[in-house]
Amino acid sequence: MPQIHWPAILKFDQDDELMYLANHQDWLSFICANQDTVCLQDKLIDSSGHIYRIQKPPTKQTSIDNCVAQLPELVKQPQRISVLQLLPLVRQYGQFQGHCCSAKIVFATIEQGIATVAELEQLY
Repeated sequence: MPQIHWPAILKFDQDDELMYLANHQDWLSFICANQDTVCLQDKLIDSSGHIYRIQKPPTKQTSIDNCVAQLPELVKQPQRISVLQLLPLVRQYGQFQGHCCSAKIVFATIEQGIATVAELEQLY
């Protein structure tokens, strides 16, 4: 697994919802419970701005010897997200959460943007 700078957020494709992940254990808990529902367009964004695509393992024939499921992997993408690209995602998430003043959400760093997602989750 690549070196992810925690905390991070999950950006779900076709949805304004974001999910705060404080650490690797939060990621494992989420992906173990939801590995069949994540799609390739969902992305993990870490606190340094790196973007990771969720890659599902190839399906294999199940056998007695091979009964342990393989979890999806995170594949680091060459591009990074900027604060200006993250800002509208966090504002949309604030609206999604029912925050009345989401247009006033501001932050100067990726880390602050991810912390804002955590705060919004706690508010609603």
